[in-house]
Amino acid sequence: MAAYTALEIAVLLAVTLVYALFDVFNKRNIPDKVVYATLVIGIVTAVLFNYSIILLDFAIAAIVALLGFLVYRSGYLGGGDVLELVFIALVLPIQASSYLNGMSQLNIPFIVSVIIGAGYTAALFIPIYYILYKRILAGKKLSRPRGRNMLLGAVLLVTYTMFAFAFSYLSAMGIVAAVIVMSLAVASCISIVFEHDIYQEMTSMIYPKALEEGDMIAINIMSQEDLDYFRKAYPAFGRLATASSISKMKGIKRKLPVYRNSVPFSLFIFLGVVISLSLGNLVLTLLNI
Repeated sequence: MAAYTALEIAVLLAVTLVYALFDVFNKRNIPDKVVYATLVIGIVTAVLFNYSIILLDFAIAAIVALLGFLVYRSGYLGGGDVLELVFIALVLPIQASSYLNGMSQLNIPFIVSVIIGAGYTAALFIPIYYILYKRILAGKKLSRPRGRNMLLGAVLLVTYTMFAFAFSYLSAMGIVAAVIVMSLAVASCISIVFEHDIYQEMTSMIYPKALEEGDMIAINIMSQEDLDYFRKAYPAFGRLATASSISKMKGIKRKLPVYRNSVPFSLFIFLGVVISLSLGNLVLTLLNI
């Protein structure tokens, strides 16, 4: 695959930065006009610059759109985030090598590297923001961790430590591989141990009539009694608030936990783009393939 032009890279970085800024400063809301405009930009960029692989380009974007829609309907990702990933797939379908270290990317779809990079940065951000900033520095008390969470955190930490040693031994990256794995290990361990505090900071308790289409309901922290209550009123009750579910539940006088204070995932997508362009796929970086 040929290297991408500076213009394509500039378009990619500019648009993903716009998404990130809206996500951070506009209450996690990316205007529809912005989303649709960027999709048009993505299609035009693909046609102008990726015409030699245009069928592959559109095929990757279509797969991302289909899988993203399923994730969105399951209530795990916002619709704007999904369409941003489609845009990225259109502009850069395949990355031959990373730009900072020249490491081969084995022609893996670029979007795969972006998702891995976004997941990594989000995992690091969550405990720093919700535990350190929103709890400790704000003077709030941390909840007493559950024994089950402490056990899971310890097991995870030990498992990641073993992987860190393995990556350091197998990979010429050595200390870099160990730092990447152990930073993820510590962040994940903290997130599991203080899971309750993180969910408290992420969610707001609101009545169904105040729901907005696209809201994600934190059914994972609802009691079985509340779940049964809402499912009796609306059998299709799930994580995603739709126009139909809001209409059916608007008269219910019982509050729901909703992810109104969740992390701005478009910020992590932007960081994932930067990491993927410069270092490439983090998994390949660890293995030094």
